[in-house]
Amino acid sequence: MGYEGGKVVVDTDVLIDYLRGRRPAVDELVRMMDQGVVLATTVVNIFELSWGAYRLGRTREVEDLVEALTILDLTVREAVKAGEEIAHLTSIGQIIEIRDLLIGVMARENGYAVYTGNTKHFGMIRGLRVIPYRRG
Repeated sequence: MGYEGGKVVVDTDVLIDYLRGRRPAVDELVRMMDQGVVLATTVVNIFELSWGAYRLGRTREVEDLVEALTILDLTVREAVKAGEEIAHLTSIGQIIEIRDLLIGVMARENGYAVYTGNTKHFGMIRGLRVIPYRRG
């Protein structure tokens, strides 16, 4: 699999599988790193991971990911673009989870693709390149 642009936001589902040692996630992320891909995630993904980590008492793993990955923050520009995108989607009758919208717009606006198993939601975001994650 080629990664044009070399910048990929890794979604929460993939990061959870990676932390659990599931081969499809581990193998593909290692392959991306070997190809020089810049791996990132967003503050929204860190929120989602922290939510689960605090429930399970496994916060150290999230802290390690924060150190290892580029973390995209939500800027005013991206917030405005997210507002524009959700207005468009609702005008055509599409419903999207707000966290997915924010993750996708942050990725798109910074020139990243998104690697996710949730292609349904992310695929709705105009101009966002989605790399499907398959658990195998």
